[in-house]
Amino acid sequence: MSKFFNFKTLVSFTALTIAGCAALFSVTGIGTLFAGAAVSAMVMASALELGKLVGISFLYRYWTEVPKALKTYLSVASVILIIITSAGIYGYLSSAYAKVAADPLKMNAEVQILNSQAETIDEEIKRKTQRLDQIISLRGQQENRIDDLIAKSTTGSNTTIRNAQNQLTELTRTANTLQQEINQASARRDSLRAKSLTTDVAITTNSDIGTFVYISRAIGVPLDTVVKWFILVIVLVFDPLSICLVLAYNFLIKREEITTPTEPKVEKEEAPVWTVYGESTTVEEPKTEETKTEEPPQSAPSLQEDYFKNHRLFRGT
Repeated sequence: MSKFFNFKTLVSFTALTIAGCAALFSVTGIGTLFAGAAVSAMVMASALELGKLVGISFLYRYWTEVPKALKTYLSVASVILIIITSAGIYGYLSSAYAKVAADPLKMNAEVQILNSQAETIDEEIKRKTQRLDQIISLRGQQENRIDDLIAKSTTGSNTTIRNAQNQLTELTRTANTLQQEINQASARRDSLRAKSLTTDVAITTNSDIGTFVYISRAIGVPLDTVVKWFILVIVLVFDPLSICLVLAYNFLIKREEITTPTEPKVEKEEAPVWTVYGESTTVEEPKTEETKTEEPPQSAPSLQEDYFKNHRLFRGT
């Protein structure tokens, strides 16, 4: 019996603890939602939480005896209150996450912007690199053309050769300009990527949501989605678990009441009532006292017996 009692106490304590935590989170969330009358809303939510637990216990104990209308209303009201409690818990946890994750989310947005800028510069570098390759190819062709013109010319200097040399000089100037632009763009891209990497490391090493960041990157899901589903899992087991433990506690109490033997009632005999001269009087039965039998006292020896005894002893008989 002691072990059963201890386990029943443990179930009761656990049920009250989980139900209390669920009520606290839900009441706080509802108070935050109705900030204009936070105290009144919290008092109302607390009363509803207590009514939910009592109503569910009542339904479990007297399910077969409760009228159908009352049974239906209490069942529907309990389900609605469970949904309200779960919504309050979700709001409370979401608000707490939003406060903690404000800075990391801002930093994450900065990382995305930096990465986007770096990608844009990458595209620009690719285009300029392709243009530089084309100019280098044209410059090579122009150099070969000048060599051919010089080889065919008798004087080594004419208008065609000078024009070809001017074009070659312009191509060289353009190639040098493109190369400088490519180098500058590469420097900007590397700077953006370095800043993005530093910010990303700061997000990952954040002690508040670092674990969620790691999980989101491991499974390739956004951080907000991971936290949302994690909160939903908590909500789905929080208040329903407290309700199940309350029902378990009522089950243990009911089982204890069934298994505990009841002592038979001893009916007290009423004294007879006699009517004497028109008046009713109660006659009590006389109490019988136990009589003790006394043993008769032993009579003292007579003088004559003492005389004969002494006389015989004196005569040696």
